[in-house]
Amino acid sequence: MAEKKYDLIVVGAGIAGLGVGAIAAKEGKQKVLVLDRFPKVGGRMMSYEGYPAKGWRVDIGLHLVELGEQASCTELNERVGKKIEWGPFSKTVDIWNGEKFMDVAQLVPMTREEKIAFRDLLGKIAMLSEAEIEEWDNRSLEEWMNENVPQPAVRELLTDLGMIMTTIPHAIDMAAGEVLWIAKHNLLKVRQALQASYPIDGMEGITRGLAEVIRENGGEIRLNCDVQEIVIRDKKAVGVRVPSMKHVYQEEFRMYETEFIAADRVVCALPIYKLSQIIDFNPGTSPLPRWWVKRIEDIQHEVTGLIGFVFGTKEPLIDPEKKVFYSALKLKHSGFPFQACPVSNFSPDVAPAGKQLFHTDIVVEHEQASDKFERERLLALMWEDMKEMFPGLEEKLEWRLPYYVDGCDGLARQPGLVGNFKPALQAPGIPNLYFAGDTYIGRGLAINGAAQSSMRCADLILRDLKK
Repeated sequence: MAEKKYDLIVVGAGIAGLGVGAIAAKEGKQKVLVLDRFPKVGGRMMSYEGYPAKGWRVDIGLHLVELGEQASCTELNERVGKKIEWGPFSKTVDIWNGEKFMDVAQLVPMTREEKIAFRDLLGKIAMLSEAEIEEWDNRSLEEWMNENVPQPAVRELLTDLGMIMTTIPHAIDMAAGEVLWIAKHNLLKVRQALQASYPIDGMEGITRGLAEVIRENGGEIRLNCDVQEIVIRDKKAVGVRVPSMKHVYQEEFRMYETEFIAADRVVCALPIYKLSQIIDFNPGTSPLPRWWVKRIEDIQHEVTGLIGFVFGTKEPLIDPEKKVFYSALKLKHSGFPFQACPVSNFSPDVAPAGKQLFHTDIVVEHEQASDKFERERLLALMWEDMKEMFPGLEEKLEWRLPYYVDGCDGLARQPGLVGNFKPALQAPGIPNLYFAGDTYIGRGLAINGAAQSSMRCADLILRDLKK
């Protein structure tokens, strides 16, 4: 057994793991250890300063954060005494119609009566109770519209907004409860169905303060540490196994000698599609019940993938004053939904003066994101689409960085995979093993879903400490 013991070990240093660790260290006065296999904190929100040259700051992938200063990630930071500096809100969403970008409101022409109907519909959504929304977590947006939205133009506009919220192109596949919940909370807070912002410091501006709180309150963050197992004995999580030394073999040949680190409680802040790498899922030996393992295995790949480019231009590709999010329901060449944002228009700190930084992606399924050759094929097709959408792109391009993310927004926002249908925040039968992140119970888009999950998880731990 290890000589050193912690009150709480957190596996994963994304926003969820850092959030749980920060609250436990500050409010619960817990001795916290956060472990992560990457060389820096942030998870899918990592930022890189000075790439490809001084003056640039790039994130992994495309990020705008719904609600900005009123977001769940802001609430999480403020709870532990940290502040996020936000850029302005996006003023509109421009959608590609096959020939040009159009404001989403212009894309769906409405009569005066239809505009009134849409306004009344938003008022109805804003007044929905949490219980009424939960009733639709297992049903589609199309079904909800069949019962509540008779006007075709209003249905089309709501479907467009739902696609942006869920990254799912068809209303029959969108969980109505999640679309309604996101729309309701945006309407109540900013009086629009969807509004987003970007941190001045990039994604690191959201996670940096949480890491500081952990260290300021006596906690530790150990990076480059690939946790091998959450150790469970006699229906209790007792700690983790981590590599005891570096391994000379390449990754596919490694089996580590390990050391044990003990803890009273363990939080797994890895997404569900990583669980079988650190928890025994063998039906004959797993410490967790078979029904739970089966449920995780059944839904672990119900995730969205991103394939795209982060790129910088020598001069602005679009008006630097335009605060806009770009989208398309389906591109001509690649055939998938598209998203883009000129993040330097929201933050002057992420690109050198006079230049422009773009984050872009196409939204794909796990099958495409996990296949190396399919990723490369789609990436080349996406570039052909982008040359048509952004004239002058290749002439103004200074550099580009291709990337992919297999599992960008947690579980897909499909019926039966949102709200309380997500995996719970405590392991069944193992009361001191907790989970946090955007693939577990929590509401809101991506980063906010993970932040909300982390606060709920931390509150469970604080409650259990009082028992």
